[in-house]
Amino acid sequence: MNLSAPNHFPGPPRLLLGLTLMTWGYLTNHALLALGAALLVEGCHWLNWRWRFDGRGYSRAWILSLTALAGTVGFHSLNLSGPTALLAFIEWLPLIFLPLILAQQYGEAPAVPTSVFSVVARQRLKRERKLGKVVPESRIHLGYPYFAITLLATAFTAAGFQHQWQYFTIMVLLAGLAFYYANRSKQRRLIPWFVMALLISLSSMASSRGVVELYHWVKRGGFLSSQGSEPPIEQNTAIGKLGELKLSRRLEWRVSVPEGQQPPPRLMTLAYNNYRSGKWQSFDPDFRDYDRSFEDLLTIADEKDTGEFAFTTEGFQINDERESSRFRLRLRGAVSSNRKPLPCPPAPELFAEATEIDSIEQSQLGTLLAVNASNVIDMEIWTGPDSSLREAHPTQLIRAGQLMETTSLKLPQDPNEAREILSLSLKLKLNELSDEQKIAALQSYFQKNFRYTTHLRIQNRANKTALSEFLTDTREGHCEYFATATTLLLRAAGVPSHYAVGFAVQEPSTRANEYNLRGTHAHAWCRAYLGGKKTQIEEEQIIYIKGEEKRITVNRDVWTGGQWTDVDLTPATWLTLDSPQPNLKERVADTFQRFREDFQLWRASESNRGWVNLVLVIIAVALLAFVVWRLSGSRVRKEDVATSKHRLPEAEPNALTKLVPEMESLLGTRPAGLTLAHWLQGNLPEFPTQSYRRLFDLHDYQRFSYHPLKAVEDEEFESLVQSLAQACAQRKDR
Repeated sequence: MNLSAPNHFPGPPRLLLGLTLMTWGYLTNHALLALGAALLVEGCHWLNWRWRFDGRGYSRAWILSLTALAGTVGFHSLNLSGPTALLAFIEWLPLIFLPLILAQQYGEAPAVPTSVFSVVARQRLKRERKLGKVVPESRIHLGYPYFAITLLATAFTAAGFQHQWQYFTIMVLLAGLAFYYANRSKQRRLIPWFVMALLISLSSMASSRGVVELYHWVKRGGFLSSQGSEPPIEQNTAIGKLGELKLSRRLEWRVSVPEGQQPPPRLMTLAYNNYRSGKWQSFDPDFRDYDRSFEDLLTIADEKDTGEFAFTTEGFQINDERESSRFRLRLRGAVSSNRKPLPCPPAPELFAEATEIDSIEQSQLGTLLAVNASNVIDMEIWTGPDSSLREAHPTQLIRAGQLMETTSLKLPQDPNEAREILSLSLKLKLNELSDEQKIAALQSYFQKNFRYTTHLRIQNRANKTALSEFLTDTREGHCEYFATATTLLLRAAGVPSHYAVGFAVQEPSTRANEYNLRGTHAHAWCRAYLGGKKTQIEEEQIIYIKGEEKRITVNRDVWTGGQWTDVDLTPATWLTLDSPQPNLKERVADTFQRFREDFQLWRASESNRGWVNLVLVIIAVALLAFVVWRLSGSRVRKEDVATSKHRLPEAEPNALTKLVPEMESLLGTRPAGLTLAHWLQGNLPEFPTQSYRRLFDLHDYQRFSYHPLKAVEDEEFESLVQSLAQACAQRKDR
């Protein structure tokens, strides 16, 4: 057995870590930082300076990396939310663990003690050595773990995904280079190397593709309740699902109103017009491409001042007398997507102080999106009297093949559901009533015959859907059932209607004139166009028949003179059943979220941004100065044996060599050519092998190093020699 064999894995070849860091910098747009880190990591191969780190020195490097990790997580938690913060944190892993890898690269020891990573292990090792026990310590070389962490950080960035094939190619080259130098044998066979290269390529492709899918899964909402970058085209309701309906208690938005005013009871975020088998869809026959159904408000209205967007071209001045009679509220909430749906009251006319938003888009159904907003949305919303500024008037649309369709009057495609809707509409004689009377009749019918519940019980009878059972059998459900039934029944009665989702404003905050919008406040209701009159207009359309352009005249139905109005027929008991008072855990989470949002808005201010950057620079400079001061006292010069002009120092006798004559008198003369370590192990097998290893490590360092042992190491060496002498004495007694 070779007692001098290392007890750790070998490190990567030269330049591998530097190339990996440069790859990270190239694909994450941090080229200068990567260049500096690569020069520091690889500079140990050309610089002669080394530092004598003991366990405490490596522990400080580890603590410094953990401090950087905690600071990065804290910073991104205050600036970002959900998975975006997670991805941003992973991106900086190479720099977070840079102090630890530098401690290894520039330390005299070939690897880092494993006890560095555990406080319990360090205390136990210290206690046992204080008692005089010989405790060998295992070590780990951090080269390949750091190599893997850097590749992971490179993959988990948006820039990396834009260059996926570049990342895959570089990953294959780096992995192949690492394998080549890790298995440097004299005989190289073509087939094994070809198989290994193929395996590396396939595994690299699978891992890079897997990371891409994981990235998109996180961004789409598969982690930490995140949301995708696009608003949902389809609303998957809980209609037809069994069990208890559970919603998140997380704080989504905060709404503030002027003193003495009450907020609107509902704020709408999304609207849908096409119902199909328990799902609502946003469908516009004139725009098959969903993105085209949204239009930037800057193209609808003139931009008056920075951050202000108006629906009309009329000039808006916040201090103008007209605005004093308009209702306004302040909306504040964290951003979870690039196009964030905004909960707004009906008929918003002005968005003020929205300086951290690139633009606002709206659809024909009234959905409003904040595009490329900063980390926190904070704006004032001014409303007016006309809701048609937000939602277009109902109109008959022309589909492919000149088919006419009014989506706001469309009934379910399922014939059983359509039959149940029409049958109930005839039973209530809705067609004979005015619009207001239709709503009153439906409200009375639901209050007398239906009840609200979040625990769904469906009998699944043949030829009946969940909506049909709700209307005829169970007659109980949550807001999605009532909103869907109301929308479809009003459509059957000739009233254009949409399905709307948003929040009910009902929970006062601990701050004055502020209200909390939680996930449990999510609500669904109907938006109906009341008081409108249907007229027919004639217009020309251009069509193409067999490649020839033809102009035809069509008649289209439009509704004018009405008003889009909220129709919420869900029993009012849902407010108390679904929204209990927040507990202690929720209040703590709310406090942290408010602090995070308020801090981010404070930091984003131009007047405060300079102070924040100055404080960060002062902290970084102070930390760097402290590290330099601590390292200056333990710096030594590395002597390269192959190029040094000086000989090794003469081997002076120490406690072990002085003991050799006495041991030879007891154990016999040591044969020529046999090392002292193997001679002792063969004659004293009862002496622990790990003690032999540690004894000769200290022996070699004391005799052949340019630097003396430390006091603790010298005491340990003397203790080991005494233990060896006692083992020889015991052999003599036997």
